[in-house]
Amino acid sequence: MSKSDADKAAQAKRVQQAQQRLATAKVTRDQRKADAEFDFWADVAAAIDSGEVKQTEACEAIDFKREYVRRQLIEHRAQAAARAETDTTD
Repeated sequence: MSKSDADKAAQAKRVQQAQQRLATAKVTRDQRKADAEFDFWADVAAAIDSGEVKQTEACEAIDFKREYVRRQLIEHRAQAAARAETDTTD
């Protein structure tokens, strides 16, 4: 293999490693975003469920429409149940 072929192969390997690193970083970012979103809606649900605020007051505080919050809370509760089920089966 000539020197330029060796250089090309080394460069290709560096690119592949960088791509793998970036793909892993994206997965981590996506998981953190999902966890942050889950935690946010857990806080909203807890505030409403405890009676600390009414749903309309929570909507006002977070600047979302009531219907959107209602749907997000339904989705959050489903995710929480799925996570709880996963945690107990491990």
